[in-house]
Amino acid sequence: MHDKKIVITWYGTASVRISAGSSQLLIDPFFPFPDSRVKVPADAYADCRDILISHGHYDHIGSISGIVRRDTRVFCTKTPYDTLCRKGVRKENLRLIRPGSVIEIGDIRITVYKGKHIRLTAWECIKAAFTSLFMQNNRNVIRKILSIISCPEKGEALCFLVEAHGRRILSIGSLALADDVAYPNGADLALFPYQGSKELCRIASGIYNRLRPKAVLLTHFDDTFPPFSSEIDTSDIEAHLKNRAAVYKLRHGGSIEI
Repeated sequence: MHDKKIVITWYGTASVRISAGSSQLLIDPFFPFPDSRVKVPADAYADCRDILISHGHYDHIGSISGIVRRDTRVFCTKTPYDTLCRKGVRKENLRLIRPGSVIEIGDIRITVYKGKHIRLTAWECIKAAFTSLFMQNNRNVIRKILSIISCPEKGEALCFLVEAHGRRILSIGSLALADDVAYPNGADLALFPYQGSKELCRIASGIYNRLRPKAVLLTHFDDTFPPFSSEIDTSDIEAHLKNRAAVYKLRHGGSIEI
């Protein structure tokens, strides 16, 4: 029986803190756009020096330059590495990783797996962006578009297996899996970023069937970077998984223990 708990805190988007005793890490910490209804305290990420980046899109790395301190370590692949350098993050703070990398952070061990980004419909993104040009609350949409296109992903999405105190947490960078990768099955918890398609329930259920985690934490279902995000109804996947696995949907800043 495990006598030590792992605490998982969700802040919004795909931003998660995993704490195991005195060891902790952040995954994809992001501050919402100012016009989002979601608010994250300015100091929410200030006390964590190790950051994992699942891929290079803006809503995963756009806040990193404002979070990094002198002793912060940011673990990422080549594309976000280059983007963060352009945005002023010092190379001394960056650590290149790739599928197969293993990272040790105190009591936490992270194994890096190749991931895959959910297939985005370009027309839907363009339509949402240009529709918002005519809305008063999105007058800065051109600036937002430029920020977003400055952060490419280039097929480098990752998944992270986080192990501590005899438990396993599988963090999926986007709601998709590579066909040619043998992912660990039966994790104690899997993080499912629930945004990016009109067929989310079908996609998520297929991922669940492939991974068979004991529990699922839904993330990324909130509207943190309008007009490119939206509030997603998660009731369908919650109902689908009800008798298969525990499903957690937290409030912003909420935590669970495993």
